[in-house]
Amino acid sequence: MGLPTTIIEDRHMLLNYLYTNFFEETQFSAAIGTTTEDLHALIDAKVFPAPSYIYDGSGRSMSFVADFIYQQTYRFHLRGHTDWYRDITQLGLDNEARARDHFFSRYDHAKAAFLTSPLGAELQAQAPAVADQFDEKHATSTWGHFLNGVYGVCTRDGRPESVFLKQAGVMFIEQMIGVGPDKLSHEKTGLLRRAVDFLDGVESDFVPHEAPKSSRQRCIADVRAQFFDMKAA
Repeated sequence: MGLPTTIIEDRHMLLNYLYTNFFEETQFSAAIGTTTEDLHALIDAKVFPAPSYIYDGSGRSMSFVADFIYQQTYRFHLRGHTDWYRDITQLGLDNEARARDHFFSRYDHAKAAFLTSPLGAELQAQAPAVADQFDEKHATSTWGHFLNGVYGVCTRDGRPESVFLKQAGVMFIEQMIGVGPDKLSHEKTGLLRRAVDFLDGVESDFVPHEAPKSSRQRCIADVRAQFFDMKAA
């Protein structure tokens, strides 16, 4: 008896998403010009992110000649993390302290640029408490999530700049929507729309089984539906 059609379709959608946006570990190692063993060493040294997705595949082939059963674990790394590997090798980021400092050098530059931009300045004026949330505790959490592959899941390219922009977008939007659609002025509603459009360009699309629980659903799809009467495509 075969698998239900919905399960097969979901699996195909998942694998299509993964192979479109990620490299399987052997592909990733080849793309950056190293071995999987050396890649694992970088992960263990806490200078490189762990795979964002791990997929356990199994199957069985049967014929009159012989049966064949296989089980394989696939590890997927975000394609954009080739950028981080380049930094590691070119800048000699050979321990966690150096890697972390470099990550936050890029992250803080993106933070300063965004908060002084027209959109960032307007959002700060609307929700000034958000900037205070970027403290040392938040930095420790951010670095930990970068290393465990979380930002390979929820940003399009996994770069430190995108990590900040994704976080900022979510934080500002959550602050603004707390009052409800009927309490925002026309001007503030326009600002919220710009923030949502901005976040849409930074945050990943997520695979189907993740989407309902994601910040994309909460801060983009739901906000567009509730505040702008826009249905998801």
